[in-house]
Amino acid sequence: MRIGFRHIVLLLFVCTGVHNSQAQSGEPAPRKRTFIGSIIYGIRTSFGKDTTGRRESITILNTDALLPYEGRIIRSIRTEQLGFEKNISDSAGNFIYFGTRALNAVHATSRDRTIRRNVYLQTGTAFNPYLAADNERYLRTIGFIQDSRIAIDSSTSTADSVDIIVTTKDLFAYSPSTGGLSPLRQRVGLTNINLLGTGQKLSFSYLHDSRRDPGSGIDAGYGYNNIAGSFINANFNFSKIARNIYDSREDEENFMLQLDRPLVSQYKRLAGGLSVGKGRSMNLYPNYYGGDYYRYDYGVGDVWVGYNLGARKYLNDQKLHVKKFIGIRYFNYNFFETPYQVNDKVFDQRFNSRQGILASLTLFRQYYYKTRYIYGFGITEDIPAGFNVSITAGWYKQLDLSRPYLGVDAYRYIVTRKRDIAGFFVRSGMFLNQGSIEDASLMFGGSFFTRVLFAGNKRIRQYFRGSYSAIVNRVALNPLRINNTLGVRNFNSDLASGNSRFALRSETFIFLQEKYFGFRLAPFASGDFVYLGNNQSTTDASGIFYGLGGGMRARNENLVFGTFELRGIIIPRKGTGDNRFKISVAVNLQFRYNSSYVSKPDIAELNGDVTGDIY
Repeated sequence: MRIGFRHIVLLLFVCTGVHNSQAQSGEPAPRKRTFIGSIIYGIRTSFGKDTTGRRESITILNTDALLPYEGRIIRSIRTEQLGFEKNISDSAGNFIYFGTRALNAVHATSRDRTIRRNVYLQTGTAFNPYLAADNERYLRTIGFIQDSRIAIDSSTSTADSVDIIVTTKDLFAYSPSTGGLSPLRQRVGLTNINLLGTGQKLSFSYLHDSRRDPGSGIDAGYGYNNIAGSFINANFNFSKIARNIYDSREDEENFMLQLDRPLVSQYKRLAGGLSVGKGRSMNLYPNYYGGDYYRYDYGVGDVWVGYNLGARKYLNDQKLHVKKFIGIRYFNYNFFETPYQVNDKVFDQRFNSRQGILASLTLFRQYYYKTRYIYGFGITEDIPAGFNVSITAGWYKQLDLSRPYLGVDAYRYIVTRKRDIAGFFVRSGMFLNQGSIEDASLMFGGSFFTRVLFAGNKRIRQYFRGSYSAIVNRVALNPLRINNTLGVRNFNSDLASGNSRFALRSETFIFLQEKYFGFRLAPFASGDFVYLGNNQSTTDASGIFYGLGGGMRARNENLVFGTFELRGIIIPRKGTGDNRFKISVAVNLQFRYNSSYVSKPDIAELNGDVTGDIY
């Protein structure tokens, strides 16, 4: 079985641009290998028998270092904030050069009280390693923190008490941005994600476009992390240059207030959120639209709350038990005015008023591993193991169609003994209408990350994902499309659609260890294959689509910027208005999977992964 799997992996490497030569018997003679030769040798040896004793530990259970201290009384908690010259995952030395000196000089490090209000361990209580691991993981989800550790001070701890050190490292607070610079149009912005080290966020963007009337507009936002230690995060945003929901031109005026309280630990009771806002399109490109622009006006109200049953019951238990979380949500997306070009009897989730009441029961037993080189370039990343099953039921109205809903989301996460990472998922839902089933949807599949493969000083991950989706008796749901994360990368047309979709993806990531001005590089190769079937319209495209490509990603983990990506891809069967060969440059890409135990109740989503539950 192991030999067959190795051959399959090598074959897929060839398909995504990594070429292999014929395998040789025995161990290769010591010699200077080429770049590709080093990769091939790393793959072969990593899948052999000797992979643990001589390799650094990349993936470890997040409670491993904490379990020996379980039950001891917490005597004290102190915080330590690292500068940019230090790395939590590499304590061997400091990286002092012009770049880290400049970042330290400009940046205001998080204050002690900013970190402490996000620590929910308490002095005088028994130390629970699972609660501490949850807290460490939660700290890494905060927008201004790059990495964190909760450790025991072994030099002062005793047989019945412990002193805890909470170590954090900030992301650089300032984040300039651009939405494009040209003679006709310029958009620039600046964000501070940790104002004066207080956990507050300020953002401002300015747009000038000579085709607009008026020619300029602004976007401004404010956020506050963990108000008064309640773990409620607040965000407010106002914009006159938001992208509209028809063709993404920057002529929507809106505001949005959001309050969010995640379930920060499996031992916490409450989670919830509130979103209220309003938006309208403005005819700010008169020479582009003329009198035929899509006028709309809408309001948003969305509130949910959930309770973790028996959250504290097992706080001092040495085992992880199945947790039960109940949630209820009411939402109302109301269009006061819809474009006259959109038939008011046609279902279109972009312009339809929607409201509903949904309740869910989530059963989960999850624990986390700490790893690296998944989406990050060497920083700590949290990977779940265990299961999460959510059953959702309620009432949903779209336009004048009012129907009860029933759905299920199920996920199983596995980290193998050899530290391969796998995930399996099922999403399904259906509506009932006058005794018949409508919009019955199903999506299932799996994803797989290999363990880290070593080739010299390079780190390699191979990724595979496959899924099948279908909608039966579609009435109001959007059809299945491939211009999303579950389809073909860089495929833009929404005319390719159907009621069934089979998708495969393979990606190879090679993380280089060298730094250039603080940036690390990761060349990659990718391949997508999708089959769309069961069209209901003769105008939509279906059948086989695929794309092959690759490129380079770059990231400085000290900066709040996302990943920079240069990608070239060939899509032999293009969509209307697309090109067969594309070169794209993306700035501030955010690669992140879900690191929360629960999400708000919702209907099954088949054209994306907004919650990040799929690897």
